[in-house]
Amino acid sequence: MVRLGLEKLRSLGLVSCLLVGAGQLSAVSVAEPFFPIGIYGVGSTEHLQQVHKAGFNTVVGPANKAFLDQAQALGIQVITSPGASAGRGFDPSKFEDKVIDYDHHPALHSWYLVDEPDMTRTPPWQVAMDQRLFKAHAARKPTSLVLFDGVHARDYGAIPDILMVDSYPIPWMPLAHFSQHMTWARSIAGPAKPLYAIAQAFDWYAFRDAVPGETRFRAPTHEELKCMTYLALAQPVDGLLFYTFASGKWFLPDHPDLWHGLLDIVQSLQKHSYLLGCKRLHWLPSYKIAPYEKRRSETQEPSIHLSHLRNAHGTEHLMLINTTEHPLTLSLSLPSSTQRWQLAGSPSDTPFGGFRPGSLYEIPFEKYEVRILQGILMD
Repeated sequence: MVRLGLEKLRSLGLVSCLLVGAGQLSAVSVAEPFFPIGIYGVGSTEHLQQVHKAGFNTVVGPANKAFLDQAQALGIQVITSPGASAGRGFDPSKFEDKVIDYDHHPALHSWYLVDEPDMTRTPPWQVAMDQRLFKAHAARKPTSLVLFDGVHARDYGAIPDILMVDSYPIPWMPLAHFSQHMTWARSIAGPAKPLYAIAQAFDWYAFRDAVPGETRFRAPTHEELKCMTYLALAQPVDGLLFYTFASGKWFLPDHPDLWHGLLDIVQSLQKHSYLLGCKRLHWLPSYKIAPYEKRRSETQEPSIHLSHLRNAHGTEHLMLINTTEHPLTLSLSLPSSTQRWQLAGSPSDTPFGGFRPGSLYEIPFEKYEVRILQGILMD
């Protein structure tokens, strides 16, 4: 077994989840497919300018000409409500004009058909019927639908063109709860269904009326927000949004630690776009997690999430994510294939010969830490 101490890992650049670079792709000119990195609660052109500057390429916002035109000028896509929500009272008179006026607009990404029908107990047959009604009124852009519980993809997942799942666990549920819901949705809906993750970028205190009886409130830490972001990419998802920029008494820039932490993550995702839109490869890893009593998270899944991914350029990555607040050590046998492994973004710091497939490595993790290895073809 090769033992990699924490200080050695830090010197090699393996500790930080954001030390992932695209140097190996510098000579590739293949155009990247659009991957939504979005945020909810953008209700004005002034806010649109602000989130554009922050690096977002997608927003959930209103359907009006001024907003859509400004979004188009900034290169931003808009997910918007047609003016009615699927369910009782889904009246064509409420959405016909918007469909006629804006369905063709280049900035319109998708129509937000309904929010959390599983939470509001809107039956799947009703949502499916309203989807057909909506499409019958000349709507050509995709529809999107958000679920509260990923397991309900078995009931609603086939209805929209784009399935989205929100999970906001901080602080009273384990962070692994976020990954669990995304895993359920992806497994049920299948790899072909576009799946967007919605991560928590707010403090439940601002919405405390929605959670009566709860007294513990705080915003996600930077480490938790990074962990949720990479857990989504590890599924993998086809888009990533954050809730929310502004809603009710909540205004994200008024919370500088969370806002600047989110900006740091968004900028990193832009810089390392080769990690976006990967395909997951079959992998049954051989591993152990220590200490033994912490080998499973509070959701009873392995406390370190392991994914083997391939991006659009054919480059493979291993994404290793501690989903808990506990320091852990992972003993991992790297996949045996035509790949050997190097530190993503830091090939010059990789030990001579790289990390060999089939070899066993012992890697320590801090709480919520993400590690990424990149595959390269063996000589």
